[in-house]
Amino acid sequence: MTRLRALDPTRHGGLSIDRTRGGAQRRLVPLGRGEIALAAADMPLCMAKDAQTGRFELVALTGLVEPVNLFVSPAGYHATYQPRAAGLSALRLDPGGAGGVAVDEEDASVGGSGEPLFDDGRADRWREALDAVLAGVAAGRALADAYARRSLLRALTVVLKLADGREHVLDGLYAVAEPALAALDDAAVVAMHRADELAPAAVLGASLAQVERLRQLHNARFDDAISAVRLTTRD
Repeated sequence: MTRLRALDPTRHGGLSIDRTRGGAQRRLVPLGRGEIALAAADMPLCMAKDAQTGRFELVALTGLVEPVNLFVSPAGYHATYQPRAAGLSALRLDPGGAGGVAVDEEDASVGGSGEPLFDDGRADRWREALDAVLAGVAAGRALADAYARRSLLRALTVVLKLADGREHVLDGLYAVAEPALAALDDAAVVAMHRADELAPAAVLGASLAQVERLRQLHNARFDDAISAVRLTTRD
């Protein structure tokens, strides 16, 4: 549940944002193109389709069974890097709010600790931070579009085998298919290299091994342990 309100110095002047608590209930977090190498050190990266636009979005997978971000817990943040969109999950653009921003009062990151929402009565820096995040996410979306235009994306299914024998399936995700990438002709490979699309594809593929990290974090928190994970791509 959200309680989105235009940012107001009277109502929100005493509140702060703890970025390490941001995105606590999000299993998927939007990712900027420039964040790929950093985020891949901790979490699986893939693509997901936006339900409204049908476009592919570059995302970080941060949860498995439960709709939670496994890197966020009361004990702290359990990764070397946090996607910038996750740290700002409580904020939205809103021309009616101070600094052009609205705040989700129910977000776990909003409270009495962290960075104050207002600095000498101003909130302009939060608008600047949101603009930077949105620009990065747009660049990530453009990269995903480029892979889609080259017919390199395939549906990715994550099958989780629970300790009691049940299976839980995550679908709606997409990955760059290595066979499709290997089948490209020389001209297409050179074009991808010059457009800086080739190296990110390799990093995205390698990052899927971080599903094991998510499995470990899940098992440390929840009783319904995951005994195995299987990833498959299909046409």
